[in-house]
Amino acid sequence: MAVTKEGGGVARIIILVLAWLALLLSFADRLVWSSIAPSVSAAQGLPLAALGVFASAFFAGYVVSNVVGGMIADRQGSRRALGGALVLLGLFTCGFSFTRSLAGGIALQAAMGLAAGADYAACIKLMAAWFPPRRRAWAIGIMMTSLPVAVMIVNAAVPPMLKVVEWPFVYRLLGLVTLAIGVGIWLFLRDTPHRAPVSALGASEILLVLRDPELMRLALVGFGASWGTWGFAFWATSLMIKGHGLTPGAAGLATTLFGAAALVAKPAMGAISDYLDGRRKGPIVLVLTVYAAGLILFGFLTTPLHYQIAAVLLGFFGFSWGPLLGALIAEVGGMRAAGTATGATNAIQQLGGVVVPVVIGAVFAQTHSFTAAFLAMAAGPALAAPIMAFLCRDADYSKGEAA
Repeated sequence: MAVTKEGGGVARIIILVLAWLALLLSFADRLVWSSIAPSVSAAQGLPLAALGVFASAFFAGYVVSNVVGGMIADRQGSRRALGGALVLLGLFTCGFSFTRSLAGGIALQAAMGLAAGADYAACIKLMAAWFPPRRRAWAIGIMMTSLPVAVMIVNAAVPPMLKVVEWPFVYRLLGLVTLAIGVGIWLFLRDTPHRAPVSALGASEILLVLRDPELMRLALVGFGASWGTWGFAFWATSLMIKGHGLTPGAAGLATTLFGAAALVAKPAMGAISDYLDGRRKGPIVLVLTVYAAGLILFGFLTTPLHYQIAAVLLGFFGFSWGPLLGALIAEVGGMRAAGTATGATNAIQQLGGVVVPVVIGAVFAQTHSFTAAFLAMAAGPALAAPIMAFLCRDADYSKGEAA
C-alpha cells in the first residue's frame, strides 16, 4: 500500500513503521560487527585490537554524515535522503562481506557509517512533518525503540547463525534487506501529508541554522545526557564486577534491565510530554535531574538486588530524554530546517557517548573507587539539566507545526 492518503492515521502509522525499520536496520548494520569480529579474527589471523579500528571507522563516517545527511534531507526531502542512504548502506554492507584486507575493511566501514548517519535526521524530519506536536514526541519515542530492539536482535540472532553459516553471509543478508527497505522507501514514502512538498532549504539558510546558538545549547544538553546514558551502558557491568565483586551474571542482568527499560521509557515519556500540550523543556529538566541523582545514589549501593531494581529506574530516566530532545530540536529548527538542526546537534551529542568510556575508565583506574566513577558519570546529566533549565527555550510551534 503506497503512502498516499493525506494526513490519515493509517498513513502516519505506515510512515512510523518505515522510519522504525530504517533505524533498526541502520543500527543493526552498525552493531553486527561486535558479534562477528571474533570469527573474522580467527579466520583472517588478525588480532581483535586491529579489527576494533573498524568500529572507529564506522563512527567517524557516522558523525560526519549526521550533519551532511540533515542538510540533504532539508534540500532534497526525507524520501530521497532516507531511501538513498539505505540503498547505499545496503550496498556497502554487502560489499564489506567481500573484504579481505584491513585497509579495505576500514574504507568500507567508513562508507557504511557515512550512509548510516544520514538516517536519523531524515527520520526525525519525517516525524515532524507527519505528526502534530501533541503526538510527535510519542511517535519519536516509538521510532527510537528500534535501537534497543536492534541490540536484542543482533545479540540473539547472529551468534547462532555463525554456527551454521560463514560471517560474510550475515553481512550479505543484512545488506540485501537494508537495500530492499531503502528501495521501498524511495518508491512509496512521501515527505509530508500535503500534496505539495516542503520547499527546499537554501544554502544561506542552512548556514544560519548551523550557527543558531539555541541549537548549539541543545546540542550541549544532548552531549551531557548522552554522557550519562552511554557511560552507564558501557561501564556499569564492569564496575559492578570490579568495584563490588558481583558475578558477571548478576551485573549483566542489571545492565540488561537498564537497556530494556528504554522500550517503555521512550514512548511513555514522549506521550507524557505530548499530553502536557507538547511541552519538552520541563520534562527534560526533570528526567535529567532525577537521572543524575540516581547515578550518584547507584554509586553507594552494595547488593545485587538493589542494583537490579535501581537499574530499571535508571533505565527509564536515562533513556526517556531522547524523544523529548529530538522533538524539541526539530521544533526549534522549524519544519524546513528540521533535518539540518537534527543532524548538526546529533553529531555533537554522539560525541558524549564516545568520550565518556575513556573518562570513566581513567577515573576508576586512578581512584579505584566505584563511587567516584559514578560521580563522574553523573556529571554529564547534572550539567545538562541547568543548561536546559536556564539557557534553552521550549518549543515554538509557529515553526514546527505539522499540518
